[in-house]
Amino acid sequence: MKKFLLLWFKAYRAPFLTASIAPVFLGTAVAWYELHQFNVVIFLLALFGTIFAHLGANIFNDYYDHLTGNDDNNPDFTPFSGGSRMIQNGILTPRQVSRAGLIAFVITAVIGIILIGYSGRPALIIFGVIGIILGYIYSAIPVKLAYRGLGELTIFLAFGPVTVLGAYFVQTSHISWLVFLTSIPAGLLVALILYVNELQDENADRCAEKNTLIVNIGNPQKALTLYRIIIFAVLIWILGLTLLSYFPYWTFILIILLPKIIRMIRISTRSFVHIKELLPLSAETISFQFLMTTLLAGAFVFAGFIR
Repeated sequence: MKKFLLLWFKAYRAPFLTASIAPVFLGTAVAWYELHQFNVVIFLLALFGTIFAHLGANIFNDYYDHLTGNDDNNPDFTPFSGGSRMIQNGILTPRQVSRAGLIAFVITAVIGIILIGYSGRPALIIFGVIGIILGYIYSAIPVKLAYRGLGELTIFLAFGPVTVLGAYFVQTSHISWLVFLTSIPAGLLVALILYVNELQDENADRCAEKNTLIVNIGNPQKALTLYRIIIFAVLIWILGLTLLSYFPYWTFILIILLPKIIRMIRISTRSFVHIKELLPLSAETISFQFLMTTLLAGAFVFAGFIR
């Protein structure tokens, strides 16, 4: 059983779930801050529904990147890029992988139906359907948005507005401008994870005609300049909205991440020769996304208690 669970843990790329868990926390936190509404059952159903949607998207991405030859012809794969390697290493067949993706999406749908029935909010189906569709067509043939230069935008939308607004809506039954504003940095941070990992896949992506933003830029140093610009844009967005009193002043707790931000910027200014030299930047970006988003959520929760 332990080997079985470990196999599927790797196949579904479960360590990347932090990217979807944190936005659910954020949307729920804003609902608490604005309206003091929080239902733990609804939160858990929304969280697990999002998790299984993310797992399904992950494993379907592996399946279709195998069909296009992207992962099969990638000698520079790392723990953060190049897929789970389950198909490439002969551990799972493509059919098993596609079935696993379908199972994850079916579980997502079942959880969604239960959530709609429990919360009494049928409009929630809009967020669920959009989330599943975006997760699937990100790499699914023939749409394969990631191959058409739309992968980063797709990830931004799926993990930003769709997830954050969905988590808020299921608690409150409506959408506010505040939760939309919080969804922007949440989506950018997850897109930044994809972006930095694409640096490691640049050669394989170019050979497979996967026109990621990195491939389209065509210069690693220019790409890393944009990486830093996105970090500054997120910081300016959050700081600006806090100073304008849209976000609670408890948001200034994010200053504790300043040493991490400086470290990320320093790493991104280095000249890279080998792909694996980018691994520390990927690791820092993944943890930064989770910490930044959950700390932002925590600020809203705490402000809601004393509001």
